[in-house]
Amino acid sequence: MIALNPTNEFLGAIQASLGYAPQYLEPGRFCRFGPRKSGWAKLFSDCLGGVYGDYRQNLSTHWSARQPQHQSRAEQAAMRHHVQLAAREREAEQRAQWAKNAERNTALWAASIPADDAVLSYLAARGLAQWTLPDCIRQHPGLAYWHADDNGDLHMLGRYPAMLAPIVSGGKLLAIHRTYLGDGCKADVPTPKKLTAASGPLAGACIPLDRPRGGVLGIAEGIETAVAASLGSGLPVVAAYCANALAGFTFPRCIERLVIFADHDPAGQKAAAALSHRATRAGLTPKTLTPSKPRSDWADVWLEGLQ
Repeated sequence: MIALNPTNEFLGAIQASLGYAPQYLEPGRFCRFGPRKSGWAKLFSDCLGGVYGDYRQNLSTHWSARQPQHQSRAEQAAMRHHVQLAAREREAEQRAQWAKNAERNTALWAASIPADDAVLSYLAARGLAQWTLPDCIRQHPGLAYWHADDNGDLHMLGRYPAMLAPIVSGGKLLAIHRTYLGDGCKADVPTPKKLTAASGPLAGACIPLDRPRGGVLGIAEGIETAVAASLGSGLPVVAAYCANALAGFTFPRCIERLVIFADHDPAGQKAAAALSHRATRAGLTPKTLTPSKPRSDWADVWLEGLQ
């Protein structure tokens, strides 16, 4: 059987899978939609099939107006051909978007200045005043804060000083971690910590706060947690920026030991276990350190120790 209204059926499938969908699709044209335009879709020109997914979720799938058991071999072959063509178009679109993102990230980094009062007062409030800031920690004096509403439309809520840190892999800048700041605290905005759109796959990347020493490297989720862990242990520690990134961190070839400063929450523990398993399989000696208090991280432990 063929869907009575293929376009509406396709839009419904997108909505059910992604949680959002475009209001309109022109058959035969590639479409970007949703929050930060991370969703994509193409309804084939014959309206009998389509593909869709989400770049940020790394999701890709296809849809057919006719159930597979009712398709002839010729129709199945045509569907595979359409899917292959759409995949190439999607990859070209992604490469073009990555190139645009790279230009924006380069421009943002060029507009930054050495960390000044806003960053220093924020770090001091977190008990990290004694940290010697690396060159990769920068400041933007007045960065626009954009917020997406329920329809995916962006609105600028104001400008704030921001702490900037690069997310890199293989020496390449892929994205910039932004912490919007107030007076010695995070700014009063819906999401004070954000990543810019990436210029390539983020798998394995990190914020390079330090370099391995003596074959040893530590890793934690957030910047503040990594700094606290380094101050408390004396080890070089990098930041993975989130639990998923920690789990997939690509460790340097020059290290022999990996110290994982895990958050004491389900996501943090799961990520640490995954990274430890990968490190062991790679021939490294991993060690996981977790705060004793549930729902805490090493930044909390460090701050409590100063009080």
